[in-house]
Amino acid sequence: MNRFVTVAILWATAMPSTAQTKLLMVKDHVSSSVTSNGSFALPTACDEQRHSYVKLVKPGPGMAGPLLRLSSKGVLEAEFDTAGAMVNIYAVRPGGGVAMLHKDAGITLVDNFSPDGKHEAAVRLERPPIAFFPMQIAVFRSGEMLIAGLQYHPGYKASTAIYDATGHLLKQLVLDRDEEIERAIEVGDVRYTRAPREGNQPVSRSVAISGDDGLVYLMRPTSPATIYVISAAAEVVRKIVVRTPTDTGLPDFGLRVAKNRVALEFHRSCDSSFSLSTCRGTVYTVVDATTGERLADYEAAADPGGPIACYAPDPDRFFIFSTQFDKRLLQIVELAPR
Repeated sequence: MNRFVTVAILWATAMPSTAQTKLLMVKDHVSSSVTSNGSFALPTACDEQRHSYVKLVKPGPGMAGPLLRLSSKGVLEAEFDTAGAMVNIYAVRPGGGVAMLHKDAGITLVDNFSPDGKHEAAVRLERPPIAFFPMQIAVFRSGEMLIAGLQYHPGYKASTAIYDATGHLLKQLVLDRDEEIERAIEVGDVRYTRAPREGNQPVSRSVAISGDDGLVYLMRPTSPATIYVISAAAEVVRKIVVRTPTDTGLPDFGLRVAKNRVALEFHRSCDSSFSLSTCRGTVYTVVDATTGERLADYEAAADPGGPIACYAPDPDRFFIFSTQFDKRLLQIVELAPR
């Protein structure tokens, strides 16, 4: 197992004044024909054509129900069968289609689906030197796969591995904050966990996605948030460190990369009365993917009601999954600066 030297560490520092936080307003609602009870499996995903991917939570084991792909107009374009998949662990392939993780008799496999939802093939992953439970998957444009998760033994150390398209292990990585995460798990460190009983949260709530620059972005929901930008050659190109906005919790599953911009999602909680009027909403932070410069903080004027679907820059816009309550239909809400 190899350690590495980070090529560059980029800091996106906190904004000194809340006056610099821009307000997001609802610009549009796009309804679909998909019936929803308002429960969504996380993480969700988005591709370069702004198709959004979401799994609705339904009764049954493993968050029963297919993974759906919707167009930017809310049209249901494809369903991906998640039977046997590991809960909600999947990746949108840069060239189209989806890759899902599942286990069979202790063997980890990747199921590949075409863009129309047809199952193409299953790839068996070679066992790494130190076994770990896979929790995230992302696919490089050249076909290699990044798999990240939590080691079985010793302890609960995070681990990351790069495989080629045939499932051959290329390299297993130890990232520079993995040991910190392990110590945080052992002591229930509140800087890394929302509660001691959720000690593995920095690993289970990590996110790995393919960037449109051919790299993979692996985000650890620590404080400050840490994003490792990794190449298909299993090298860390750079590390982006994003300070948490004032009065927010750890970064959530919302991570998007588009046109050299990285968008992260942070949440503010409600007060003890749980009144909707006292909920402080969601903050979206945008940083430069190359320099780490913090470009903007945005706050939704009201709780948009669901997880992020897509992000589009120039100008910045955020697309959020929600439910049309009168008809119980899934919809996508577009938020833009006022």
